Amino acid sequence: MPILKEGLKKLYFPSTVLKLVRNGPNVPAVSNTLTFRVPPSMNKFDIKSYLANIYKLNILDVRTANMPAKLAGSGGNTILKRQKYKKAIVTIDHEFKWPEAPDSATFGIQDAVNERSRMMNRLKGWRMRPHHGLQAAKKAAEAEAAAAAKETTKA
Repeated sequence: MPILKEGLKKLYFPSTVLKLVRNGPNVPAVSNTLTFRVPPSMNKFDIKSYLANIYKLNILDVRTANMPAKLAGSGGNTILKRQKYKKAIVTIDHEFKWPEAPDSATFGIQDAVNERSRMMNRLKGWRMRPHHGLQAAKKAAEAEAAAAAKETTKA
């Protein structure tokens, strides 16, 4: 059986993406555990090698969990299916502190939200309405028909 040596595999241009996500609400803001979303094809050795070679982290432990695909209803008859992924909880040798959340005005996030709501409000009243000339012609035709019906009942 070959001896596995972790962290010796050279990675120059990695084709996989490890997404660092915030830990759950029960984990303190400063801790030595990091949570990543990784592709389901990656195993513990790949994750450890990836983080050790690219980010030069000293990794103590890697735990993984396969997260199933979930159905997400969007209303109506369409059914969306969220993609399955693997969650990797990595323990490192030093403590990691998440940076403070940036101000939304700094990145223009609030401006984009305001612009979208302004555009949606602009289009709120847009729908196909019958032409006023056609409505008037319909009413006139109905009035003439009612008048003709009265004359026939009188005679």
